[in-house]
Amino acid sequence: MIAESWETIIEWGNRNAPEMLEDLNPGASEEQIAALEAELGQPIPADFRASLLIHNGESGGWPCKVFADYGAYLGTESILENWKQRKQVAAEVENYADEMPDQEQQIRDGIIFVEGPVRAKLFLPEWIPIMDCNGDVFWALDMNPAEGGISGQIIAVDWEGCSWMVISDSFGSFIRDYAQELENGAYRVVDGQPTKEDNQ
Repeated sequence: MIAESWETIIEWGNRNAPEMLEDLNPGASEEQIAALEAELGQPIPADFRASLLIHNGESGGWPCKVFADYGAYLGTESILENWKQRKQVAAEVENYADEMPDQEQQIRDGIIFVEGPVRAKLFLPEWIPIMDCNGDVFWALDMNPAEGGISGQIIAVDWEGCSWMVISDSFGSFIRDYAQELENGAYRVVDGQPTKEDNQ
């Protein structure tokens, strides 16, 4: 399924927006993935592993390209770098976070926004970043979901906007749905890039 979804994305990009594909890296090696898993201290879900074996992220970083209005697609090296940086930031503000008001009250007051079974934390070591939007927003595989969640679900975390959202139950579902939306005309091309913004 992952290979077929990538084929659809590549074919659509070649027809409509070649620029979105220009920074895609070749596939990662099994050794690169094993080294990443060792550093993370946890396995990578099979569907995302399959994706890395096909394309090991994109080298352009920002603006995002292949995943349109989402963040830049991270490869093994950038995943680890992103994970380490966010883990360090979370550790530095841990004491402050412990003193924050009751989370449920913050949700009721509209201070923070949570959609779906995700823990409203700054960062958890069990989160594996897979896309990044200029450092402010990131998407991650959630390997430690809140009650009712699914291990490996994709979450979107916006530090500045104080929001946490579950956007898909797995990377496989995410890339399949994205490929189908491209094919079905849900995206238009602006300045060489696909986007849903202001799509009519």
